[in-house]
Amino acid sequence: MGKLRESRFCRGVSRIWNNKFFGIIWIRLALLALVLNFVIEIFNRLSFFKAVVHTFTNPLVFLYNSLIIFFTLTFAAYVKKRIFAASVISLLWFALGVTNCVISANRKTPFTAPDFFNIAEGIKVMDQYLSPFVIVLLIALIAAAVGLIVLLAIKSPKFEGKINYLKCALASALTFGAMMLYLNIANATGLLAVTFGNIRQGYRDYGFNYCFCSSVFKMGISKPKDYSKDNVDNLIDKIEETNPAVESPTQGGTEGEDKPERKHPNIIFVQLESLFDPTLLNGLEFSEDPIPNLHRLYRNYSSGYLSVPSFGAGTANTEFEVITGMNLDDFGPGEYPYKTVLRENACESIGYYLKNYGYTVNALHNNDGDFYERNMVFSRLGFDTFTSVEYIEEYDVTPLGWAKDKCLIDEIVSILDTTIEQPDFIYTISVQGHGDYPEDTEDYFLPIKVSNNEITGNPDGFEYYVNEIHEMDTFVHELTDTLAKRDEECVVVFYGDHLPTFDMTDEDMKNGDIYQTQYVIWDNMGLSKEDRDVEAFQLSTLILEKLNLNGGIIARYHAAFMDSEDDEIYRENLKLLEYDILYGDCEAYKGELPYTITNLKMGHKDIRISSVRNITGHAIVNGQNFTSASQVLVNNEEVTTIFSNSSELVIDDYQLEDGDEIIVVQKTKAEKYLSSTSIYVYRDSESSTR
Repeated sequence: MGKLRESRFCRGVSRIWNNKFFGIIWIRLALLALVLNFVIEIFNRLSFFKAVVHTFTNPLVFLYNSLIIFFTLTFAAYVKKRIFAASVISLLWFALGVTNCVISANRKTPFTAPDFFNIAEGIKVMDQYLSPFVIVLLIALIAAAVGLIVLLAIKSPKFEGKINYLKCALASALTFGAMMLYLNIANATGLLAVTFGNIRQGYRDYGFNYCFCSSVFKMGISKPKDYSKDNVDNLIDKIEETNPAVESPTQGGTEGEDKPERKHPNIIFVQLESLFDPTLLNGLEFSEDPIPNLHRLYRNYSSGYLSVPSFGAGTANTEFEVITGMNLDDFGPGEYPYKTVLRENACESIGYYLKNYGYTVNALHNNDGDFYERNMVFSRLGFDTFTSVEYIEEYDVTPLGWAKDKCLIDEIVSILDTTIEQPDFIYTISVQGHGDYPEDTEDYFLPIKVSNNEITGNPDGFEYYVNEIHEMDTFVHELTDTLAKRDEECVVVFYGDHLPTFDMTDEDMKNGDIYQTQYVIWDNMGLSKEDRDVEAFQLSTLILEKLNLNGGIIARYHAAFMDSEDDEIYRENLKLLEYDILYGDCEAYKGELPYTITNLKMGHKDIRISSVRNITGHAIVNGQNFTSASQVLVNNEEVTTIFSNSSELVIDDYQLEDGDEIIVVQKTKAEKYLSSTSIYVYRDSESSTR
């Protein structure tokens, strides 16, 4: 009976599918688009139920996202093997949906087109987020998809009739026209947002297809409707009236009696990876204060909430806002300016400002130097040196393999010691708090216990995270204690780049915003305590104002107008300046960008070879400032290198010959060379035998 019913059901479905109406290819493709879009929304929301709710509560949004898929499927009608073509297009959409699902589940922000620029970075940290089983499973799925495509290419039937290319082209054109009309009406009525500051919420409100396509076609800053030389000049005049430019000491300026005293202390920014105050989460209890030192600083020094552009990931974008003063909301959805506009152009930054006051400009990071291509990008932001983990001799690592932040103290002190006669600007990027966080912590010693933390979706992982930031809090104390003992004035700005990758919502937070971290400004100069909440792109201006230092156009604009009552006009004019500086005619600078790309030096210490010699079975390279990332090349070929200490490398099982050319490079985990010593030519006279 069961087989009979099944047979009748199948025959019924077959009759419906093969009748005149459903036999029309456009109807079939439309139904396929609807089903495929629903599946993608399940992935987008990580929930079947939420996808159903979205479909019926936002039907017009759902239909537009389906229309996007349908437009791509219309091209399947142009070929004889229509089933094959439609399957390939569907698989591509399915792959995008799965990728979004995996990325959203792990880093808590959705998949965007700019992520294609970050494939190398993603591969580097893949093992931190995905288990070996999941990685193998993904590889198997990719292989299965490729196999299915090959099978369909061979086995799928051909359309027997004659293809009417005119009708096909007309269908594609009409679909595209309907998409554009629908989009314009939807944008005008607010059904679909043009921009979305909270990209994670944007994907949920407006659907994956629309948001992902927006990230493809909306790169950079769109040209403001009112962009013109006159409007930029008028805005510059307003800035001059409210916050006039002041000549810096290196430009021949002097301190007038009516001018506040300029202060030139060492300025250190410390961007703390994934750090936020966990006591701001509702309902949690801790066995002890997880960040007692930061809490003490918040009480005693200038502090406040910091609105950041990212949640769960996107360190480089918070970094970009802080360094440049530019608002990431004005760029394309999910865009990383480090991967786009800054590959070509220098950009106004706090580093360039401080050079006018004689500051050295240094970057420091206890992670890979080529991550987010900082080894290239920092030269576009005015930095003179960049010390990444490849240039740090000693450091401990977390159970997940990230370098602990304590090693940054010695590097900061070393930079300060090498430039006693000059003030230093050091932009420090920590990494210890980086996710993803383990779901099983039985093998870890975690002294701080967290109660009632089901809210995170990963209780063990959250407890692990709390203990890591407790160590970071100790690092904060040790750094300020070390700097307080130095006979130099110093200002240190501590802040979190974004919240960690846990499933948190605004409702879970006492401050009501998962896009807020905190900052605090420590100093040993007696600066007054002035608490206020700011955007990440306003933070550098806040520091310059406290020290009475002059910034560039962007910083002076913030100083003049960031307290404006009309926030909308403030942001529109900021976008006008950003577009002019990065994409326009540089009218703000009288037509010519005043900033030039620096000759960035990797590592603040010189790495040198002083001598090379053969010993029995090996060769020895002596020098200075070697690290575990040092790799010896002989005649431009890598040889097996063993790190002994900062002054000695061993070339294992190798004998040098007269005239061999030796260099030492600093090598990343991705096999990229960051810097190289000068060539050292070996001579037989240097040999010795033991």
